[in-house]
Amino acid sequence: MYKQYVLAVLLLCGLVPLAIAQQTPKQFVLHNTEIISIHSKNTGRDHELVLVYPSSYKTHPDKKYPVLYYLDAYWDTPLVVSTYGNLIYDNQVPEFIMVGLSYPDSADYSKERRLDYTFTAMDEKSGKANVFLEFIKTEVAPLIERQYRGEKTDRVIAGNSLGGLFTITAAYQAPDFFSGFIALSPAVEWDSQALVALDNNYAKQHKTLNGRMFVSYGTSEYPAFRDPIIHFQKQLAARKYQGLALLNYAMDGLDHTGVKGDGYARGLIWVWKTKKPAGPSGLERDMAGVK
Repeated sequence: MYKQYVLAVLLLCGLVPLAIAQQTPKQFVLHNTEIISIHSKNTGRDHELVLVYPSSYKTHPDKKYPVLYYLDAYWDTPLVVSTYGNLIYDNQVPEFIMVGLSYPDSADYSKERRLDYTFTAMDEKSGKANVFLEFIKTEVAPLIERQYRGEKTDRVIAGNSLGGLFTITAAYQAPDFFSGFIALSPAVEWDSQALVALDNNYAKQHKTLNGRMFVSYGTSEYPAFRDPIIHFQKQLAARKYQGLALLNYAMDGLDHTGVKGDGYARGLIWVWKTKKPAGPSGLERDMAGVK
């Protein structure tokens, strides 16, 4: 009786694990996803691609899809996947494949992205965006288009902060490779506003900049970071480049990373505005009883 009493006390105190505690907890899983490890010949480093397939992917084996290439996938994949599902339900965007650009778990994410997303070098740990862009152009995109049915003529690139800087840079340095650009709070202030200088030099020789581009910022962002974005938005709009469909946007009351939710939703709608599916939204169908 004494042993049974002691055991009961230990169980109540949590000193002896219960059977239920020994079971592996059920985890939340993002379905229709896959991680592909890839060693880049361009960067000489290991990378990961987070693939997210549209719901019709398996049932339509001959269909090709537009592709969203988004940076910082190790942070933003849950948000982008959720935003995509919401927009598909609202019938605002076509189905597309998502390819998140990421790094292995052991990587120093901040170090890797600073190296890969900046096109001018402020030190030995930055300024390799041209190499990373070649990685996307010559290794990632061909893989997605060859094995995963990605469209060659409908590629969108998206990113936040340094990722936004990379996104806009790609418009100048890879003409006609991407058809859409979503730059959320781009780091225009990087390297004494090197992006402004890039646009100035480009404009001296070009009147055309093709693509649909969304550039945004949060009004509550640190002024030293925010104000260069506002200046660049105005400069880019004043260029009136042929072929450029530009949407500048300000997010009232949001700060640097809080802009991602609204930004991705509005950015995706903008870049694929011309491909918005016909028909009612999911809510309209549901309320009308349409199956």
